[in-house]
Order: sequence, then structure tokens, then C-alpha cells
Amino acid sequence: MSSKRGFTLIEVMAAVMLLAIAMSLMLQLRNQALSRAIDSRSESIASRMGLMVLHRIEAARMDELYDGSTGDFSEEGFPDFSWVIGIGDGSPYAAGLGEEDAESAWRLQAEQLLEDQIDGEQKPEFTRIFLTVSYPGADGQPSNHTLETLLPTWAIEQDFELYEATWPGLLPLAVE
Repeated sequence: MSSKRGFTLIEVMAAVMLLAIAMSLMLQLRNQALSRAIDSRSESIASRMGLMVLHRIEAARMDELYDGSTGDFSEEGFPDFSWVIGIGDGSPYAAGLGEEDAESAWRLQAEQLLEDQIDGEQKPEFTRIFLTVSYPGADGQPSNHTLETLLPTWAIEQDFELYEATWPGLLPLAVE
């Protein structure tokens, strides 16, 4: 009686096929994990860069601030990251949308606010700010990260008379 040792051709083919399927699934999982890691890193950078812009606005260190103001982070080493600001609840930039002539829309809104103030309405203490940071995603498509906060109206409008009226005696010496 002869005893055969080894595997048949069908057993070897089945094993190789299972190995190929397992390897392709492992590579897909690896690629998905890398893609998610890239997206998470970009989201984190967008969040930190957005917070930096919000802190500059809060410190009244932002020149030419209007609804639809735009910029990028090339000075910080991230030229592919850009931002747009929406000011107020009715801002067309609140959801990352916009219109062609942002500055003229902002000026019209500012004129309306000025007319309201002349009519006796007082400025609100805080104004809602929407900051949308755009960045390239792992798949090459642009992604957005939106930050929303309330900031003091005096800082947004750089109205130091309003600051003095809100917090009398606390105006920094550099401003006086």
C-alpha cells in the first residue's frame, strides 16, 4: 500500500486563493486607515489654525474684517489651508457659502447696523462668528471645518469706545 504525502493541486489553489483574498482585504484596511489618519491630521490642523484666527479677531488684531473676509495659512506653513469668515447670524458665509462681492455685502450690512443705531438701538455685546477652514482631504477633494463662536462686538468692529463703555477703566495703555 502506497501512502501519498503532500497536498493536491486543488488544495494548494484553494489555499493560495484564500491567502490572496486575505491579503487584498488587509491592504484595503491599511489604505482606509491611512486615509482616515490623513483626514484626522488635516482636521486637527484646520481646527488649530481656525482657533488662531478667532483669537486674533478677539484681540482686535484683524485688519479689514468684514463678512466674507478670506485668507490662508501660508505664513504658518500650510498654504493649502484657507479660511473665510461669516459675521452674524444672517451671514451667507455661515455654512461655507458665499457670494461674489463679499465686501460690498458687508458694507451694506454695516450701513444697516449704523442706521439701526441712529434709530436708538444699541449694539449687542456679542456677535456670532463663523469661521470655515478649507483644506485638501486625503482623496484630493476639498474638505471644510467650521468653527462657530460668540465674540465681543467691540473686538470685531475694533470699536474701542464701545470697549470703554462696556468695561470702564480697563482700556489698555497701548490703545489710550
